[in-house]
Amino acid sequence: MAGVASPMLRRTASGGMRFLLGLLVGGIAAGLVLSVPLYLFGTAVDSIAPLRERLMILALILALLAAADLARRTPHVSRQVPERFIWTLPPGFLGVVWGFDLGLLFTTRKTTSLIWATLAGVILFWPAMAAAALVSIGVIATLSIAAWSLTDRSRHSVGFEHQRLPRLAQQTSGILMLALLIPTFPQLWHM
Repeated sequence: MAGVASPMLRRTASGGMRFLLGLLVGGIAAGLVLSVPLYLFGTAVDSIAPLRERLMILALILALLAAADLARRTPHVSRQVPERFIWTLPPGFLGVVWGFDLGLLFTTRKTTSLIWATLAGVILFWPAMAAAALVSIGVIATLSIAAWSLTDRSRHSVGFEHQRLPRLAQQTSGILMLALLIPTFPQLWHM
């Protein structure tokens, strides 16, 4: 996204800002739409699975996702937002369409598994937080894209930094998820 927003901002600041605002609106809308089935699924899981089993499921998911990130095999669909819209949609509406696509989470590439870990936690323990979690993901993603775009790093994206950052993000994500496992084990034995 920064590879699109940065050139837009250089060409016309208002067009780039409309694109970024559209990304935010689309991400929030998708988060709200996706939160409904996530809430319903989480509520059903909560009603049929005891706490101990949900903790075991979360521990297994965190271990698998951590291993995937550390092996640089983050689960995702190998698809990106449709580029053809760059040439046919005005910047604000393009942002809304792409933001909604990104906000659906399951339809685009992922650098790390932290989003999947968050969704697992919401489903297994906090279904009432589905809307807050998904909207937060959309807002954080948009703010990250905006910060990257406004610092204009996209011109240098073919260099070492561009190749190193995803690998560093995956390693950090994997280590963080392993660290999240530590408090899970004592809870399992005290139940």
